[in-house]
Amino acid sequence: MKTLLSVLYWLIISATIQAQNSIDYKAPFSQFGEQPITAVTPEGWLREFLNRQQSGLTGHPEVLSYPYNGTLWAGLIERVGEHGDNWWRYEQTAYYSDGLLRLGYLLKDTSFIQKARAGINYTLTHPQANQRLGPIQFSSQWPIAVYFRVLQAEYMATRDERIVQALHAHYLSYTPEQLGNEPGKFRRAIMNIEGVLWTYGLTKDPALLKLAEDAWALGGFDLNQRKCLSPDTIVMHGVTYMEMAKLPAILYSYTGKTEYLDAAINAFAKLDRDHMLPDGVPSSNEFLAGKDPIKSHETCDITDYTWSAGYLLMATGQALYADRIEKAIFNAGPGAISKDFKNLQYFSSVNQVIATGNSNTNKLAHGSTWMAYWPCHETECCAGNVHRFMPNYVARMWMRNKDGGPVAALYGPSVEQLQINNQSVTITETTGYPFSESIVFTFDMSAPVTMPFTFRIPSWCTQAVVRINGKVYREIGKPGSFTTIRRTFRKGDKIELLLPMTARLIPWNKQAVTVERGPLLYAYPIPEHVTIDTATYANLNGKRSNDPAFPALSLTPAGTWNYTLAATDSLSLRVVKKTVAGYPLDPGNAPVVIQIPARQLPGWQLLENRYTPVLPVPGQLTPANAIENITLVPYGSTRLRVAAFPL
Repeated sequence: MKTLLSVLYWLIISATIQAQNSIDYKAPFSQFGEQPITAVTPEGWLREFLNRQQSGLTGHPEVLSYPYNGTLWAGLIERVGEHGDNWWRYEQTAYYSDGLLRLGYLLKDTSFIQKARAGINYTLTHPQANQRLGPIQFSSQWPIAVYFRVLQAEYMATRDERIVQALHAHYLSYTPEQLGNEPGKFRRAIMNIEGVLWTYGLTKDPALLKLAEDAWALGGFDLNQRKCLSPDTIVMHGVTYMEMAKLPAILYSYTGKTEYLDAAINAFAKLDRDHMLPDGVPSSNEFLAGKDPIKSHETCDITDYTWSAGYLLMATGQALYADRIEKAIFNAGPGAISKDFKNLQYFSSVNQVIATGNSNTNKLAHGSTWMAYWPCHETECCAGNVHRFMPNYVARMWMRNKDGGPVAALYGPSVEQLQINNQSVTITETTGYPFSESIVFTFDMSAPVTMPFTFRIPSWCTQAVVRINGKVYREIGKPGSFTTIRRTFRKGDKIELLLPMTARLIPWNKQAVTVERGPLLYAYPIPEHVTIDTATYANLNGKRSNDPAFPALSLTPAGTWNYTLAATDSLSLRVVKKTVAGYPLDPGNAPVVIQIPARQLPGWQLLENRYTPVLPVPGQLTPANAIENITLVPYGSTRLRVAAFPL
């Protein structure tokens, strides 16, 4: 009966949202626009990832513990204990609610949608006296900037006009000074520019546009216009940087003022220049920390960096940002979680040879649990934000170009549905990407449709081949660009995209060398000795998982890991393609592995028997004479690993 009711409920929702797939949310000066999340259906390994998320932590907020085991935003969240600022529990549950709702729409899980909607309805029907949304207990306006994304996703799926009306009144309650000169340590009220401008795009109220520009001009926050444009290296809180860096790109998208776009582009370029790690996410532990591969990033940063890069992608139409999003999502994302989505790290590193309740190498909470794969953590933000990165990726795989045509912006197995000239069009993307090189787009419609179709040639691919119905199409762009084909499409048409991937040795920061193939970073998977940690819950302010299916893991190395590569060039890499069935991120199930000669480096050992060691200075240690062939696997399929090998 429960299953039947769920099906009936989804049919009702579908009747409401079916027509929304034709809506284009492109800002006036952006190259690409978003679409309702209901327009895309994940398939293949992406669906399996989301299915595991559904049955894992996202579907079991009780194991995440406080504050996820309460009302979320469907009521006031009582404070428990003295840990954290008063707004933390609302930020954290806003993260989770966003992931919950988007996952519900992608998998048609009505229980997830209903649970998220309870918070939406409560928030809309309980404004403050000044029409501001959220509880009066906020000491910061940052949590509502996060919760805006929940409201945005719901409106784009259902066109619930209450959301626009409530946001309109909410944002008009602010003065520019309240956003742009917010006092205190975490000056994140300025993040509300994202929602202010989205609401402006729907209401066309000039007061909202003026509010956004005036607040940004005040600059009373950590990454303002001047600092974005400066060539200087900036060290500040990573989440704050990544969230603020997107704001001038959004301002450009609604004003066309190039000084805003220049600021955003430069802010992102500085992240790449000064703080990017080989897995595609800048270091942040929790402050930006340079390019040394021993540095970590918060799991929060995986979501926040890729979400913000999506705005740069839409504003500029440059493939560079799509490449960056893919690298972070395919590597850092799954690398920070257990493959069943039942445990996550707070801090995650490119090299981590141990992950226990006392192995955190970072200065913050040094020697603590923060690098362990646990279902809940002492500080709760990453346990909420982890639910967003893959639903966000799938939601933005397909976009719209200036003419309203489909844009295959980010790749993966999926089905896209849209309306072109009042005609329903379905595009099926069949691929194992990024584990395979072939992508096939198959078009289905009842009558011929003339439209532009846009796709991407990644920057790492120098010999892409495109075929239309079996015939080679030669007018493709250079690596790192988008190509648009304008033609009349008919039922059964196929566009085949072949993206040859070459295994490469990549020097890293004059300290190390990494191995990449296409968008994937490869790593040596360290054999694990796995035990259940029952002794260190006292460090978590009373939070714990009481479900034995969601344990706190203690992972120590169960084999040799201290290798330096003996390869001198990429010709020494042997790519081995395997015929495997099942989920490609499961250990031992990688469709493509890379074999490479290596030597042990005996002097490179655990520090104090519990910390991953820093990379040795080149030439400092003497490698063993014997050469071994070791096998590297996709980074995202590992927990203990070495991905940056000492020179």
